[in-house]
Amino acid sequence: MNQPPPLPGARPAGPGWWRRHWRWAMPLAVLSASAAAAAAVWLAVTQWAHWSRSSEPYQEAMRRARCSVELVAELGEPIEDGFLPAGSMNLVPGGGGHSQFLVHLNGPRGDARMFLQATRQQGEWDYPMLYVLAGQSEPIDLTALDDAEAARECALRECRARGDCPPGVML
Repeated sequence: MNQPPPLPGARPAGPGWWRRHWRWAMPLAVLSASAAAAAAVWLAVTQWAHWSRSSEPYQEAMRRARCSVELVAELGEPIEDGFLPAGSMNLVPGGGGHSQFLVHLNGPRGDARMFLQATRQQGEWDYPMLYVLAGQSEPIDLTALDDAEAARECALRECRARGDCPPGVML
């Protein structure tokens, strides 16, 4: 006796899709999941880098580094920061908080590391520790001026205006 023809829309009996295609589907699924995880990590790292680099303490530290005659003489110009600063920042309601960063700096003549520690009280940042280690030289202190005075002055611009910059500083 012969079997009747299959009903319209009915699936023919046989191995399913997974059994027929698992040899290429499994590696593709693992590769896709790995790529998604790597993309999520990369996004988190770039967001952290953007957030920390746009913070007020970081911006002020970079401004002071670029205005330092000693640092420009050591590293040359332009002084650029590294991609990913290491550290933390904590802001609390009421205008308080603290921040700590380790920033890699580089210039045409060498590399350096900038150490930043800042505290915030009543909305104002104070920088009790801000210095740069460049090569074998002594640490370069960027907290020499009080914070209100340092925010208005740029020693590099002033020495160029007077024309009395050290020989290692290009004009």
